[in-house]
Amino acid sequence: MKTPALLKVIIAGLSLGLGSCSTSPLSRIDQNRAKYESWPLEVQEAVLNGEARKGMTREQVEMALGKPSEIVTRSATGDDEVWVYRKGGGMGSSLLNSTGVSLGTGIGGVGVGTAVGGGGRGQTPEEKEVVFSQGVVVRSG
Repeated sequence: MKTPALLKVIIAGLSLGLGSCSTSPLSRIDQNRAKYESWPLEVQEAVLNGEARKGMTREQVEMALGKPSEIVTRSATGDDEVWVYRKGGGMGSSLLNSTGVSLGTGIGGVGVGTAVGGGGRGQTPEEKEVVFSQGVVVRSG
C-alpha cells in the first residue's frame, strides 16, 4: 500500500517536532506508558494536552507539565505546595527581548536608514502555578 505524499509530509513534520522537544507530554508519557494508561481517561486527556486539572496527583502533573521551576511549601507539615512553572526569562531570553533592529528605505533618492538599539521592554517571564493540598491539585492557573 502506498502512503500519500501529504501524509508522508505530515508524519515527517510530527517526527521532527516531537524529536526536538524532549520534555513534551508525549515524551513523558512514552517514558511511563503503563502508569499513564492506568489513569482515568479525563486524566489521560489532561496529561496529553499538557494541563493540570483539579484532583490530579503530583505524579500526573509532572507527566503533564514536567518538573516545576520552583516548589514552594505553604504549611508546616508540607502538605500544601505551590509548583511554579516559568517560561522565558533568563539571560538569553532577556537579551533577545531587549534587542531591536529597524531598517528603512526611500524611493526616488529620498534616503536609506538603519538603526539598532535596545528595546528595554522589561518583559517578565510567563508563569503558571499549580497549587496542591494533601497531594492533589486544588487550583491551577
